[in-house]
Amino acid sequence: MEPSSYSIFETLQESLIIKKNDRKKQNPTDKNLLTKNTMKKIILGICLIFLSFLTRAQAKNGLEGIIVEKYYISTAKDTVNSAIGGKLPIGSTTYRIYVDLLPGYKFQAAFGIPGHELRIATTTSFFNNEDQGATIPNVIPDHNLGDNTVMLDSWISVGAASESNLGILKTEDDGQGTIKNVNGILRNDNPMMGISLEKQDGLIGGVAERVTAFGIDSIIKIFGNSNDNYAFEFKTSNGSWAAMNGSVGPTSENKILIAQLTTNGKLSFKLNIQIGTPSGGVEQYVAENPQGDQIKFSALTFPLLRTSHK
Repeated sequence: MEPSSYSIFETLQESLIIKKNDRKKQNPTDKNLLTKNTMKKIILGICLIFLSFLTRAQAKNGLEGIIVEKYYISTAKDTVNSAIGGKLPIGSTTYRIYVDLLPGYKFQAAFGIPGHELRIATTTSFFNNEDQGATIPNVIPDHNLGDNTVMLDSWISVGAASESNLGILKTEDDGQGTIKNVNGILRNDNPMMGISLEKQDGLIGGVAERVTAFGIDSIIKIFGNSNDNYAFEFKTSNGSWAAMNGSVGPTSENKILIAQLTTNGKLSFKLNIQIGTPSGGVEQYVAENPQGDQIKFSALTFPLLRTSHK
């Protein structure tokens, strides 16, 4: 067990105390030896303190961050030329949520339990592609990605972006094999969304684990292939979506795509996630009110709540 800073400081303090009785017994020939022994204890104490703080500073948890990427912003042309995919409100933003982990760690689940609600919401509604859309991307055929607005469909994931593609940040995409839209849409190059999908589409070849859903069979339907139910909120205090074998990112950066959401409203979420450690353990991160070994992680709340200091 790592010694506490209190016990280290206590040891150091004791090494500096020379009792009066010891002083009286001390003779001149022992003076230099006593001074040397005392200095050794002081140096040892300082070294232990430094080692303690260094160990704590170097200790890292597996979750490095939550990344919300602006994947695309729709235009009037996208809306007019994609009727088969369902009405896409002009100016809708497609967001992608990534979990950024240290190498060797695996994403296991996003969950809601009593006291830790999982919630994803918008002030309007989420867009679902009515042609080839799905609640999870694992079942969206790759050859349909170039049709109408399929690439903007809303869904939850554990790494996949389609049947045989993983999601990757556009900034980390190598630009190879970029999807060409057959309807001549999704060509917006607004700098507010970063890189254009015509240059880097955020897809990289690979088969991700399929989403396993627990207790969310009814609410996951808001990400189905219909826009008739005015779906604006996904929340649970007794459910999760999971990767039963754990998911890792497509590159050494280890960033795992866990959701894609399209809306013309303001997106917000509170997430709780569990990750697996390289040694076979688990770490749980919550948006608020951590209990036991749970770790509060501010970026699990979006937009990030800011405290006013007066």
